[in-house]
Amino acid sequence: MIANRRIEMRTRVFHGASVVFNGRQSVMACTVRNWSQTGAMVRMSDCIALPETFELDIATTEECVRVRQCWRRGDDVGVVFIPAEEQRTCTVVSLQDARARRG
Repeated sequence: MIANRRIEMRTRVFHGASVVFNGRQSVMACTVRNWSQTGAMVRMSDCIALPETFELDIATTEECVRVRQCWRRGDDVGVVFIPAEEQRTCTVVSLQDARARRG
């Protein structure tokens, strides 16, 4: 059994949400399954690669929070909320530049 290392207890929820990154050019549907003051657990619809940090846009509350990925097990992703003072702006990568970087 995996030890519970959470700082605070999480509340079970079932909120439709979106994972948003790359200057809001990349958006993927997900479901927030539990929530606390410091983090959440998000279930993705597919096992897809995510950046280390991204925005979580929650449809039911119209809230958008910046998060950092802490762990991943299949479609489930544990995230911690990034405090405003630690947030930095993200650089948008054009599709042409992304393709050029791949070689």
